[in-house]
Amino acid sequence: MSDLPSLFSRALDEYTAVSNYSGSRACADFESQVSSASEACEKSVELINKLELFSKNEDIDDLSANEIKYMIVPALWGYFVSQKNTNRLDNIRVAITLYNEFNSLYASYFASESPPKDVNSTAAASREAKIRRYKEKRDLEDQLDKLATYINQPHVDEEVKREYSTKLVKRWKLIVEDELPILKKEEEILCLNPEEIKKQISEEKERPHVPVKPFILTRTALQAAVFGAGYPSLPTMTMDEFYEDQVKRGIFPAPKQQPLEQKSKPNVVRIDPSDSEKAAREEKAAKEDALEDAHDEEKLRKAREWDEFKDTHPRGSGNRMNRA
Repeated sequence: MSDLPSLFSRALDEYTAVSNYSGSRACADFESQVSSASEACEKSVELINKLELFSKNEDIDDLSANEIKYMIVPALWGYFVSQKNTNRLDNIRVAITLYNEFNSLYASYFASESPPKDVNSTAAASREAKIRRYKEKRDLEDQLDKLATYINQPHVDEEVKREYSTKLVKRWKLIVEDELPILKKEEEILCLNPEEIKKQISEEKERPHVPVKPFILTRTALQAAVFGAGYPSLPTMTMDEFYEDQVKRGIFPAPKQQPLEQKSKPNVVRIDPSDSEKAAREEKAAKEDALEDAHDEEKLRKAREWDEFKDTHPRGSGNRMNRA
């Protein structure tokens, strides 16, 4: 039993060093460090089994404060094995086995706890579960940091030790919940042969593209709030109309003009009313000029006849009331 505390303390120190390692994890130094930590965990497991610390018929209350913390040894060992780069598939499978061993041990001693079941397996539910575990883990780490200052003191209360060991085990339960799905996914990928991987990639590329339906917005925010977006009897606008409206309001910037060579598709022409009126006036004037040119001779003849008529019929000559 005297060797177990030192081996366990060494494994915890190695975990801190490996998890915070900033260098290349493919180098020989990192691989040697991981192997040394794995060896310490393996020896710890041998001593735990020899001392028969854990039993299937016990509860957490049957263990002493010093014994509770040794429950995380399989999880620690699984973590170190999962960090090895050589014989990747074999090491992943060993790590999964060790993580499952820890989960089994935890479920046996913490049977009174009923972990939340993920009934809804949607992406949103999975994300919420990850956030929950992250917050719980951070909270446990803060509490462990505070308790660690008392653990190393010579005369520590048994309840403080017990609280520290219990929180340490619960923290590793959350770590395993995050690590185990990642390892299982990696194992699944490594089990695929190259032909199957190519087939999956080609099937993904050949999957028919589903056209996206036009996105419709209600014309006012009030309509969306009262009737709900997309109410069929209400006036609607397309995304282009919405963008133009936002440009007029000064919310969105005006669209940049495309170069002439890029305008391969027909664009909607926006006509300025002042330009159209000017064009109409010019067109009317041109038509009048054309008519005048066509009837110049006729106008000249009528003008001469009218001049002759005025010469022979002075003003008032036709209104003498039969007077001489």
